[in-house]
Amino acid sequence: MKGFLNKAQIEYVLSHLNNHIDLNETVKNSFVFLKYHDKISDYSNKIIFLLSDKDIDLNEIVSINQIPVLFPVAGEMNSFRKEDGNIIVHHDYIKSAFFLLSGYQEYVNNEKDSLGRFSYMSSVQEKLKITDKPIVNYYFVEIIKAIEEFCLMHNIKTGKKKEFNTFAFLLTHDIDRISYYNMNTLLYSLKLLFGFKKSENSRIYLLKEVINVGLHIVNIFDKRDPYWNFEFLSANEKELGITSTYFFLPRDRKHVDSYYNFTDKKIRNLIAFLKNKENEVGLHGTVASSESIDSLKVIIKDFKSATGLSGFGIRQHKLMWHHPLTAVNHGKVGIIYDATLGFADHEGFRNSYCHPFKLFDFENNRMLPTWEIPLNVMDTTLLHYRHLSNEALIESVSEIVKEIKKFNGVFTLLWHNSSLYENAMPGITKLYFDLLNKILAEQPEIYSGLEIIEKYNSIKL
Repeated sequence: MKGFLNKAQIEYVLSHLNNHIDLNETVKNSFVFLKYHDKISDYSNKIIFLLSDKDIDLNEIVSINQIPVLFPVAGEMNSFRKEDGNIIVHHDYIKSAFFLLSGYQEYVNNEKDSLGRFSYMSSVQEKLKITDKPIVNYYFVEIIKAIEEFCLMHNIKTGKKKEFNTFAFLLTHDIDRISYYNMNTLLYSLKLLFGFKKSENSRIYLLKEVINVGLHIVNIFDKRDPYWNFEFLSANEKELGITSTYFFLPRDRKHVDSYYNFTDKKIRNLIAFLKNKENEVGLHGTVASSESIDSLKVIIKDFKSATGLSGFGIRQHKLMWHHPLTAVNHGKVGIIYDATLGFADHEGFRNSYCHPFKLFDFENNRMLPTWEIPLNVMDTTLLHYRHLSNEALIESVSEIVKEIKKFNGVFTLLWHNSSLYENAMPGITKLYFDLLNKILAEQPEIYSGLEIIEKYNSIKL
């Protein structure tokens, strides 16, 4: 990322900083963004941000208070100093925050995983081992310290902001599959059994599943299905004081998207049931809709017809994302928020921030209108990508929650309804509810995605 940030890019970062401290006109008028550092003596009674025009160099990164600054400037090992009534911020925290928050690394990185996604393994977070910390929040802490010191020196009023007393908890379910006992499952199980598809399970387990699925298909009078567990989920989560957000995926690409349509009576009744139980309903975008605005418009039309909703959130299926095209298209069709951006292959912070934020349109040099609620943890990440033990899984999630709680942020968990199948993972239901109880022990405030965005819309970005 060679070159200085331009005015729109700097303003983008400051607009998010305004989530955390009152950047009134008096404070903002004190800001100086200095490209030529020998000009410091030309200013007095200012907050001077020293800017970097260098590209990112992992060998040059410095750590301030154990937090890596991506674009260091001065040789100082602290954040700022006082001089002639000025506060001089030693390193380019603004550019460091922009790099992570805007998703710039995804914009310029051509390394993709097998599904065409930006991967944790390609990220700066992996290289610096910082995916478990919301680094941008730490940058903002250092900037806020400098602002508060300046305001104290010059008797200027400002104040910190927070949207939640503890932190917000957004529990989500992606509804990819609603039926396990069907011919698609039977054929897929046979492919696994005979080695046409790779499986983590034993041949004995696969044989038992072929027999199990086949018997349930033949027995047309047995209507029980382990994936149709919505009454169970809603009732047991409600007992814990949780309402959830359910993202529904329409049928499109065969064996990739869902096997149901929004026009199905069963789906319409399910949506009505969940809404009646005070859960939120959102759209799970098909793989094609992550890059095609025409596909996106079609599924939005069908979703609105099925739900009667005009405003809603979205999460893209398989966390498919083309940066920033997907976000640009979301803005064009008026989606209120997206909840896709987490790493598929590692829990933590993909944009290194634990609050809702907006992405950046690099081609048009502007902040995009759609809110992004970061995704911190996905069940398949923990169970299939990372293969964590139950104890390690709960510990990892707990550490992420504690980081978010430090900053009164938002913790988002994705758990698929189809990930509670006991035959495949004995004890998985207990593990899920143990995890929820561990999160609840940190005393979060329970919100839907729309409720979270309503709070943040009160802040001018």
